[in-house]
Amino acid sequence: MNETDAWNSFLMSGSVLDYLQYKSIQNAKKDINTLEEKDEIQDKRTDNQGAEFR
Repeated sequence: MNETDAWNSFLMSGSVLDYLQYKSIQNAKKDINTLEEKDEIQDKRTDNQGAEFR
């Protein structure tokens, strides 16, 4: 099933499960195009510690 078929299935049924299937297909497609570079930090945080609390 492709993204369009999943969306049309959701439109016809209005089912939450059909919507979740559509979003999972959409997210899988998105994840392929947004892979992180090898030197990027995996948790998307900087290494800056910030202020020191006392």
